[in-house]
Amino acid sequence: MLALTLHERSLVLSDDYPRPTPGPGEALLRMRYAGVCGTDLALAAGYKGGFSGVLGHEYVADVVEAPGNEVWVGKRVVGEINTHCGECDHCRRGLITHCLNRRVLGIINWDGAFAEYLVSPVYLLHPVPEHVPDEMAVFVEPLAAAYAALRDVPEGAGDRVIIFGDGRLGQLIARVFQREGYHPLLIGRHSNKLALAAQAGVQTALEPPAGQEYDIAVDVTGNAQALQQIFDLLRPRGALILKTTSAEQSQLDFSSVVVNELRIIGSRCGPFPRAIQALTQGVIDPRPLITARLPLHQAKEAFDRARQRESLKILLYNS
Repeated sequence: MLALTLHERSLVLSDDYPRPTPGPGEALLRMRYAGVCGTDLALAAGYKGGFSGVLGHEYVADVVEAPGNEVWVGKRVVGEINTHCGECDHCRRGLITHCLNRRVLGIINWDGAFAEYLVSPVYLLHPVPEHVPDEMAVFVEPLAAAYAALRDVPEGAGDRVIIFGDGRLGQLIARVFQREGYHPLLIGRHSNKLALAAQAGVQTALEPPAGQEYDIAVDVTGNAQALQQIFDLLRPRGALILKTTSAEQSQLDFSSVVVNELRIIGSRCGPFPRAIQALTQGVIDPRPLITARLPLHQAKEAFDRARQRESLKILLYNS
């Protein structure tokens, strides 16, 4: 089959990659759309020592085979990206997305969605309602990650929210907070991207206003300089939610974190049902964030487009 793989930081597009075979409890999926994510770009740049295999973890697909679970065949689905064993210490504590034995789609020991076909455990699949188009459904995974940022706000944290990063995920997070009754300020460097957020009713700026403190900050830049600035913008006991990973190492001065007793919260995967509900109800329409749609055989060009500063979401489709 046609697939985009990563090997030693090199992207390879080949048409003879082995088509996967579903095992017990698994389904074979034919990819419809898959989105290029910042994590894909970071992996290609060498994040976490590198990943070898098929990249891609944001997708909408058709179920082609599901041995023993034939009721799924023919369904259009999206899928969660972390497997869990149910037996390790983390699973027993309910931390299933942190399973000690987990595989992560297109990231850790599991071939991803930048291919004609992929395999997923059935228990990770979610049907897509008929009236939700593919170009919205492909956003379920990143939209769920955006709702995770909202979920991870500490109780009683306050309502003055600032978000750093006007890229793919920052745009979704700003919309999620805005739709939930907050009035977030989105800080970015690109006038075209900030304009898109403003069209959705989000307040935007190139720089934070002078003299303003915030209760909650969300970083979607992965940039040490931005983090250092955020430390100084948070009120005492304010909360910083970190949403990005980076292949680059950095040095930070944490003295203000200690002095102001700031809370730093890592936030990763989120609730698929809530994301699907938001798309189904039309609460959030992510389609204005699509910069380009390219066929799978142009996957390497898609990565080139995704790396461009003016780009937001680049989608691959299976023609």
